Amino acid sequence: MTWLLRLLESLGAVAIYLFAIVRSLFTGPRYLAETLRVADILVRRCLLPVGLAVAPVGAVIALQGVHIFRSFGAEELLSSLLATAVFREYSPALASVMVAAQAGSSIAARIGTMQVRGQIDALAVMSVDPIRYVVVPGLIACAIVTPLLNVLTTILGLASGWFFAVVLSGCDHGSFMANLYSQVSMVDLWVGMGKCLIFGTAVGLIAGYLGLRTSGGAAGVGRAANNTVTYTIVLILVVDYLVSMLLLSWGL
Repeated sequence: MTWLLRLLESLGAVAIYLFAIVRSLFTGPRYLAETLRVADILVRRCLLPVGLAVAPVGAVIALQGVHIFRSFGAEELLSSLLATAVFREYSPALASVMVAAQAGSSIAARIGTMQVRGQIDALAVMSVDPIRYVVVPGLIACAIVTPLLNVLTTILGLASGWFFAVVLSGCDHGSFMANLYSQVSMVDLWVGMGKCLIFGTAVGLIAGYLGLRTSGGAAGVGRAANNTVTYTIVLILVVDYLVSMLLLSWGL
């Protein structure tokens, strides 16, 4: 029975947290300056790691794919595979994973530190809603920054794929560019951006929740940051698979 009571307690805490988030999103006051400040920090923190994580993916697809397609005489289809894979899968997933690793851990550690130092309680004493002032700006920043980073990583993935296919492997530039978008539609673009919006929101929600529930001093802050990265990456990978399977079953 103890585990059942703990489960019910956790579900109740999550429900209360989500209700407070929704209420804060649709009612004032709104701390726009704090949101922009957090978004600026996230962009500067995540820009380089996200670019370095996704750019080699296009190169790997090109290097592995060119030999396979060339052996079947279908080398011109390489760019179509590259574009579809980068737009729909690799860029959204890897960009979101890196945001979880960089931004999620940072937000959880910041909120956790405020919690163990009593600053969250101090905000409540001063009639400042901690969720509205501390959690919501990070949530909105993650939801905005992740799709923007996805745009950058998509460009880097396609550029690295072109470089390794055309420059290093000798593929025809004209054929590569002509077929690059032959299998890509607006659905692929919106699917990738939609995934990033969902994943970025999830990062902000999980980081804020674990940060607010931090206890145990510095060790607790470390656990909150580590758990944020673990939970969000697992969630991203599972949801990405389920969404992709669902869209393919619908023919999208």
